[in-house]
Amino acid sequence: MRRLILTLLLLLLPALASAQSRVWIQTTEGPLLVQLDTARTPNTAANFLQYVNAGFYDRMLFHRIANNFVVQSGIFTEAGQQPVPPFDPIASERANDGGNRAGTIALALLGNPANVNSGQSSFFFNLVDNTAALDADFTAFGEIVFGVRTLEAMNALSTSGQTPLRPPLIEFAVATNGFPIMPLHSGSWYDPANPRRGFVLEIVNDASNDEGPIANIYWYDYSNGQQLWATGQASFEFGATEATIPLLVTEGGQFGAAFDPNQVVVNSDFGTLTIRFSACNAGSFSYDTQLGSGTAPVQRLTIPTGDTCL
Repeated sequence: MRRLILTLLLLLLPALASAQSRVWIQTTEGPLLVQLDTARTPNTAANFLQYVNAGFYDRMLFHRIANNFVVQSGIFTEAGQQPVPPFDPIASERANDGGNRAGTIALALLGNPANVNSGQSSFFFNLVDNTAALDADFTAFGEIVFGVRTLEAMNALSTSGQTPLRPPLIEFAVATNGFPIMPLHSGSWYDPANPRRGFVLEIVNDASNDEGPIANIYWYDYSNGQQLWATGQASFEFGATEATIPLLVTEGGQFGAAFDPNQVVVNSDFGTLTIRFSACNAGSFSYDTQLGSGTAPVQRLTIPTGDTCL
């Protein structure tokens, strides 16, 4: 029976990999968005996804930083524990075809010399072109599509030998498609085709209970020559590539001494705004409201301090 189950799992691995082709690894040094090579290395990509979906990498350390070579994770937790990988080793899909280029992710192996069929949970990112040194044994199964600066930051950390003095931590790793909504998407956005339209977006947690993530939106626009302000809030899951936010607007409010709360009318059924991003600094916001529907391509005006889109 166990052999039958394992056989069925192996048959399902390529389908799993094709359904979820990217992984977002959020670290204390910044985000890493990985495009998995499901065509060239379907089983290795799917093996990685198994660990991601099981939450195995959450709170794991990048325990090894070999400067100008690789950074490695997937073995030790932040408490220094070494959990047993829950899945069996997989057969190698190495191709010796230049896969271990700079910015690629590869499956780590056991043994010296390496046992090419021993890969399980541990993985590494190539900081430079390691094709000559690693292609014969190690399967590269994806590459960074966003987060090169994060790898550069890790490479610059102080180490003792190949052990970082302050190891970077994986806060979470989630499977995704496209470009997921990230905390770094917080900031001011505008519609280049409509300079009167702008948005302020916050990706935050609830201050009262630290639950999240939550998308807060503040939309300012004009309608029939009048200012329009709409606000909204919605919870979503990290890894989501879109979030639909219910909107409300108020009318009748005045400033200063003229303010009378009894004159304020709240319309909580104004409509919805769906946010999507194609990159760190570009996206589209689709609206369906009482004043009409449409899609606004948006570009970034500001970015949170310490973050970068490079």
